[in-house]
Amino acid sequence: MKKIFSTLLLSSVLILSACQSGGSEGESSSSDGPVTLKVLSSDDFADFRTGVIDEFEKQNPDIKIDLESVAYDQLHDKEIAAFNSGSSGGYDVVDVDEIWTAEYAEGAFIRDVSDMLTDDMKSGILESGMNITKYNDKYYGLPMFNDVLFFYYNEDLLKQAGFDAPPATWDEFVEMSTALQDQGLVDGNASNWGFSANEGLVCYFTQFLGSHGGQYMDEQGNIVFNNEQGQQALQFMVDMMGKHGVVDTSAVSANDRQILDSFKEGKTAFVSGWSFYWGELNSDDSPVKDKIKVALTPGANGTESSTATGSMYLGISQQSEHPEEAWKFIEFLASKDIQKQQSTEAGSLPIWSDLYTDADLTSSNPQFENMGKQLEYTLSRPSLVNYNEFSKTLQNELQAALIGDKSPKEALDAAAAKAEELKQQ
Repeated sequence: MKKIFSTLLLSSVLILSACQSGGSEGESSSSDGPVTLKVLSSDDFADFRTGVIDEFEKQNPDIKIDLESVAYDQLHDKEIAAFNSGSSGGYDVVDVDEIWTAEYAEGAFIRDVSDMLTDDMKSGILESGMNITKYNDKYYGLPMFNDVLFFYYNEDLLKQAGFDAPPATWDEFVEMSTALQDQGLVDGNASNWGFSANEGLVCYFTQFLGSHGGQYMDEQGNIVFNNEQGQQALQFMVDMMGKHGVVDTSAVSANDRQILDSFKEGKTAFVSGWSFYWGELNSDDSPVKDKIKVALTPGANGTESSTATGSMYLGISQQSEHPEEAWKFIEFLASKDIQKQQSTEAGSLPIWSDLYTDADLTSSNPQFENMGKQLEYTLSRPSLVNYNEFSKTLQNELQAALIGDKSPKEALDAAAAKAEELKQQ
């Protein structure tokens, strides 16, 4: 009996010892030294992130960062492969495009971080930024920068044409474009757009859809982008090249780089593009340096403005055994100090609303405050689990309307039918 008791006592001690020293799979700390977080980033701002790792590690000596970056076009497939590989081949922190949120959330690939958000984050980060991380009323990360399609205009050309302010409506845009062309102030058409069949076309349609008062889904989640506002938006895109004659028909094969180049050369008076355009337009070799300003995207149907979002965020992989440490790194990159530094050094737009009136930032970019205003008027592309499949369908249907093979109603009805089909899967 004494022998049995001794054996049981020894077993209990060993079990207790194992429980105290072993740690569970989801435990965030390690007794073997600093935790190493594996981070997968797109190459956007990867150099900046790499440059601030030392500062993070000094502040958090128990955490080391192993950051890997890949081209954006490779990012989604690499993340999916990692998610399906098991914990040994996974990452702790992943870079997520807003159009992947539904897929990653439904697949339980990334963690719901709603409970980790502070009051300052909820009130201070721009809603347009937080919305890209949101799916079914849950948040899955923090935005790392803000980006939307901005409406740039050549102030010098508009003044020569007799206009003291940019167009506030799409009707005014047509009026001003026509005047610029009639007076020979532009090389052909007053603007060009990147309407070739790629994701950029979906972004431009989103810009026109929102600025005509439309949306992809209503509050009940019903597909509505093929309604009257959607049809008007696509009809206007068609009419810019046809009826109004203010955009060259080559737009259907142009990309965002080509339309930037013609605007930078002073050949066109308007262009819609991402925030990186600003740096290009004001580089030392730019013929239009100091001549360009940013205005709110024009509106229609009583809508003041709206444009398409195009941002990314960092989330915590479900595979991570160190979610607390992963969140610390995400918080660090999203902090006001680092966001301001990233804006200054890498030219990004920060996620915090009050940074758009920061004296240092506004002095380095006189259009910074105007850009901040546009971030209040945005529309995101729809949250669909099979978004990539939907996007390809929408691109093809939009192109069919733009080249005259289908009416806007026929094209949007077909795309909406595909969206409904994907929703049921």
